[in-house]
Amino acid sequence: MSDDISKFLETKNEPNLQGDFSNGSTVEPNTTAISHVRKASLYSFIGFLVFSAILAIFSVISGSFSEFKIKVLITTSAIAVVSICSLCCSAYSGRAENQLPSFGGIALAGISAAMLIFGIWAELGSEEYWKTTVVLCVFAIASAHLLALLAVRLRPTLLWLQIATTISILVFALFISGMIFWEMYDEGSFKIVAVLAILAALETLVIPILGRANRV
Repeated sequence: MSDDISKFLETKNEPNLQGDFSNGSTVEPNTTAISHVRKASLYSFIGFLVFSAILAIFSVISGSFSEFKIKVLITTSAIAVVSICSLCCSAYSGRAENQLPSFGGIALAGISAAMLIFGIWAELGSEEYWKTTVVLCVFAIASAHLLALLAVRLRPTLLWLQIATTISILVFALFISGMIFWEMYDEGSFKIVAVLAILAALETLVIPILGRANRV
């Protein structure tokens, strides 16, 4: 009788190889990809920051800011910003099952930076091209900002705050895009931008604090 009980307990404690394999085959590839993106973004951010600093110091000492050096500085700065956006987007993937928003945000940041760099080096003069590029940059930064805030785990009773943050940041990005496309540079538009920026700054400060308090 005791032998039967022992065999039963050993059978219950054996891992479910099929379940483990199926879970690993669906989750592990995405997790590994995001981990690689996070590491690459971090290292590229540090590398391009160092390169930009060295180039800026050399330009100051030599006293020459040629057009070529300015283009290089803008290029390295754009890549550094893309790295920051990628880090923010990958932070969301570590807290959510759906990783499409993370990949979408990273892709949007890469496309906007590529258009910016290409436009600078090709010296394009198309107004529509530059407006489109700037709008894509606005949405890339807004997406990274939003995903970083959505990555913070809050109590279920505070989820409304993240919903309100999503709406306010998207409205902020849409309004700035409208200002760029339709050239609405009047005083009223800048007042609305200031109000939306204050709300975004408030949400950026409050959500991490509440997330930290939730872990205490």
